[in-house]
Amino acid sequence: MRALREPAAIRGLFVVFGFAVGAFFPFVSLYLRARGLDPEAIGLVIAVMAVARLAANPVWGHLGDAVIGRVNALRVGTLGVAATAAAMNLVEGPVAISATAFALAAMQVAGGPNLDAIALAHLGEERMTDYGRIRAWESLSYAIACLAFGALLEAAGIGWAMRVYAVASLAVVAWSVALRADRATRAAGHGKLGTVGAVFREAPRFWGLLVATLLVWTAFNAAWNFIALKISDGGGGPLLVGAGLALGGLVEVPVMRLSSRLQSRWGLRRVFVLGCLVYALGFLLWGAISNPTIVSMLAVLEGTGFGLLFTTGVVIVGRLLPNHLYATGNAVAAMAGFGIGPILGAGIGGLVYQHAGPTVLYFGASALATCGALAAWVALSVPALARPAAVPSVEAGARPEPGLVP
Repeated sequence: MRALREPAAIRGLFVVFGFAVGAFFPFVSLYLRARGLDPEAIGLVIAVMAVARLAANPVWGHLGDAVIGRVNALRVGTLGVAATAAAMNLVEGPVAISATAFALAAMQVAGGPNLDAIALAHLGEERMTDYGRIRAWESLSYAIACLAFGALLEAAGIGWAMRVYAVASLAVVAWSVALRADRATRAAGHGKLGTVGAVFREAPRFWGLLVATLLVWTAFNAAWNFIALKISDGGGGPLLVGAGLALGGLVEVPVMRLSSRLQSRWGLRRVFVLGCLVYALGFLLWGAISNPTIVSMLAVLEGTGFGLLFTTGVVIVGRLLPNHLYATGNAVAAMAGFGIGPILGAGIGGLVYQHAGPTVLYFGASALATCGALAAWVALSVPALARPAAVPSVEAGARPEPGLVP
């Protein structure tokens, strides 16, 4: 792997990372149910994991940007994921499972923000909007993983989910050998709160982005974390869950590759708002329809919304912040979207699902995603984010950060 060129090495890292994501997130609710937890307890475990992400995200972002470098932060955290995932089957009872899940989630957040920062640094300022074309490789492998692991767990039992996730995480670490550790920017010039404080001093507009992010990803977590249970309650199994989410992941691929063109024609603001509204429609239909097969297939809307929102959100961070704050900026955004969002979305969502039913849950999630669209329209109303911009091709000559590939 050391002979790989930088673009291939980074694309490959997104591919193996997608397999790891596909081994865990689509099946975690079914796994926790198989361990004896009811929907309310499942929501609490997911909320506990979100608390861990909330606390750990800025730590891993600071470590990646200012201490050990982004590649090393990804490696260390992902090794921790493999260890804690393997330990999940060794504990019993909701308290022990929650504690182990907390440790697992604290390690998980080392991956995404640092991986995205590696990609942004590789692309450089001028070609940043081509991030979606690189991120699409993760969505493709995620889709394949959902289908493959869904079939595997249907045959072998959902109890194998954490073992599969541990092995997939080790594959991420193994592939990262293709990248040499990058250079960290020391924290001496970052002032109070290190790189986290520097993010808000560099970009006061970041607060508005966080509000919109919190609203839409709270809605997402309320809806997505219980879709496997809705499909299962309707008579479906892990294979149907995996098939639907694989379809959603496949849709992400062309949407992410198209996102750079949409951003060039409409601007980041409109594309982000469009993603919020697609989510709102998808959640509304999830609540209105009971047939498990149709519900599963409607994951195409989830995949479309995710493809628009995630790629655009990462590029917005890149537009607002300088290179040396990319990992921290993505980590702070993830604190809102994947830290506080799941605490509210999954924690309250579990209660709503169990006591009021899935229809109420999904209609509420749709309304919240619509509020996120309105908040984003206001928060991102600056020329740099609202104005269309020309987008060159990434392969024409990306300007990488030196020292990533041997």
